[in-house]
Amino acid sequence: MGGGPSKHKSKKPVGEVSQIDRAVLDLKVSRDRLTRYKKKLFLDSDKLLAKARSLKQNNETSSALGLLKLRKMKQKEVDNIDTQLITIQTMVSNIQTKEQEAEVLTALRSGKNALEKLHNENTIEDVLQLMDGVEEQNELEREINDVLVNTGETLTGIEEDELELELQALMGGTGSGANAVEAKIDLPVVPTEKLPENETQKQPVKEKTGRVAVAS
Repeated sequence: MGGGPSKHKSKKPVGEVSQIDRAVLDLKVSRDRLTRYKKKLFLDSDKLLAKARSLKQNNETSSALGLLKLRKMKQKEVDNIDTQLITIQTMVSNIQTKEQEAEVLTALRSGKNALEKLHNENTIEDVLQLMDGVEEQNELEREINDVLVNTGETLTGIEEDELELELQALMGGTGSGANAVEAKIDLPVVPTEKLPENETQKQPVKEKTGRVAVAS
């Protein structure tokens, strides 16, 4: 019974061979064939030489000369095969070189695209803004270091004491710190002698005279 075409026929091979790979393969096959043919020509040439010697010994000079002529043709063909082999090998080398150049170009193209993507993500304005922020932080750090280094040189003794007292008060300091605070406060001196009496208290109070009118 007739049926539809098999689905397995539409399946692609696992590894596809590119046109360049196929061309290189064909060149290498031709090289191998020429190499084998060259070896055969050498063998034929040796056989022709041996046969020509045998004919010469049998006084068959004409036949011997004919074989030597044929041998010369074989040797010339060997020279042509050598030229063809050199041409094929040059083509194979050129193709392989171009393949390597293509790989390098592909890598360069990928690198260029990656750089473009990074440049798009980080614009010049972003970089300048980032550098300004870093410079501001560095300047602030330098100012803080200058203040810390020059604190002992710029503050006088009184300023140092005041700052220490303020720091102790903020930290809730006790003990010697509290005594130091009390020592800095100027309190009035308590008198030790008796205070003088007020003059108004010495005078007796005069009684008021006169009658008070009583309403009738």
